[in-house]
This record gives sequence, structure tokens and C-alpha cells, in this order.
Amino acid sequence: MTVLCRPDLVPSLRELIFRETTTIGLHWRVEQKASLARDFVVVETEWGLVRMKVASWAPGDVANASPEYEDCRKLAIQHSVPLKQVMQEAMRQYGRVSDRKGQR
Repeated sequence: MTVLCRPDLVPSLRELIFRETTTIGLHWRVEQKASLARDFVVVETEWGLVRMKVASWAPGDVANASPEYEDCRKLAIQHSVPLKQVMQEAMRQYGRVSDRKGQR
């Protein structure tokens, strides 16, 4: 079992795990994470709206963009089209929007 939590929750979660499971030992460590600034933009596809998660090094300096999986999944099911097709169309539409705004 792996548990991710804030460091201040370790004592209470450690106690909970010992009390509620059969384990007799635990290991824990503090992890570090670096992440880019994130924002969302919405693109319109022929099947509906898709949120795009946009990660940036700095404002206007886009490092990566990806369509929200759940938005694409719902549209794919609703319109009986392959998920991959919806995701590709969302990326294509994002490219068109970001080209117009000079964000690519």
C-alpha cells in the first residue's frame, strides 16, 4: 500500500494504518515535487467543448497542453466516436486558437 499525504498527517495516518490493517511495519519519506504553472482554456470541437490543461514556463511561454481526459471520454461516448479522435480534434482546435493568440 502507498499513501500520499501532507507531512503533518503522517502521525495520524501511521496510527490508522497500524490500527486498521495487519501490517507490523511502515516506511515513509518526504517527497518533493516541481510543477509548471497551469491554466485551462476551453476549445470547441464538433462534438462539444473540451477543457485544455495548459502548462507554462512563464506567462505566454507554453510548455505543454493536453485535453482533459474526462471531457473527451464523455464526448466520445455521447457521440459514439473513438476517444483518440476526440482528443486529436481538441489538440487541433487548441493549436488553431493558440496560433491566433501567438501562444504556441
